[in-house]
Amino acid sequence: MSHVTSPGIRRAAVAGYFYPAQPEVLRETIDRLTPSGAVLRAARAVIVPHGSYARCGVVLGSTLGQVAIPRRCIVIGASHTGSWMPWSLLAAGTYRTPLGDVPVDAAAAEALRERCPFLEGDAWSQTGEHAVEVLVPFLQRLGPAGLSIVPIVTGSDDAQQLRELAAALAQTVRMSEEPVLLIASSDLSHFQPQEQAAAQDRQLIDLLCALDAEALIRYVQDRGAMMCGYGAAAAVIGAARMLEARQGTLTRYATSADAQGDPDSVIGYAGIIIE
Repeated sequence: MSHVTSPGIRRAAVAGYFYPAQPEVLRETIDRLTPSGAVLRAARAVIVPHGSYARCGVVLGSTLGQVAIPRRCIVIGASHTGSWMPWSLLAAGTYRTPLGDVPVDAAAAEALRERCPFLEGDAWSQTGEHAVEVLVPFLQRLGPAGLSIVPIVTGSDDAQQLRELAAALAQTVRMSEEPVLLIASSDLSHFQPQEQAAAQDRQLIDLLCALDAEALIRYVQDRGAMMCGYGAAAAVIGAARMLEARQGTLTRYATSADAQGDPDSVIGYAGIIIE
């Protein structure tokens, strides 16, 4: 069954699996995972994980719960569905979760497509994909009523395209008449013992907080590190540096073992705020 239907509604694919499908339970879950009374920060960008709420929801809540989420968000996530397309942009329509519909920011999507012709406006390649979807309920719950998003899914390893996207993101933010939050949906190490994963993740977090996109790409590609979403992260930290951000701050780190997962085969999760 398709999760994209006419007229341009991208339906939830992993509700009831990665996060609750019942609206009230979903609201309560997000509220429980989000610290109350936090001083909200006007962030330029954030990096957050895309696992299930049971595994990484505390990292999502700890990070997004500290950010003053603006009306316009550009969300870039990794591809998990085996699409043949290295890039997929949802350029129009609405993104549906159990909390309602979020319109796609068609103007921002078009601005990105003009600067990056490789961004294919193909909704079908986002069918079933969870990397962006798991973040949207948090944005709906914590953000303003007029929220809009630009969802991008990538499986590209092309360093030059990642540089071009970073430049396009920075220019789109500069040209916007209101704040835009850049969001990279990325997990860290995959399927390693806890101690080994934590050591590798410290290296990745240092590169992310330093906003060193080139070094991040080299580290992952040369060492064969399993960082699911490093392309999204590289594009976002590259754009943030072009927008004169200088460093990111780690809000929380965890692994799947912290949520009763197998300590001999963990996934790393980090939340980073870039101001």
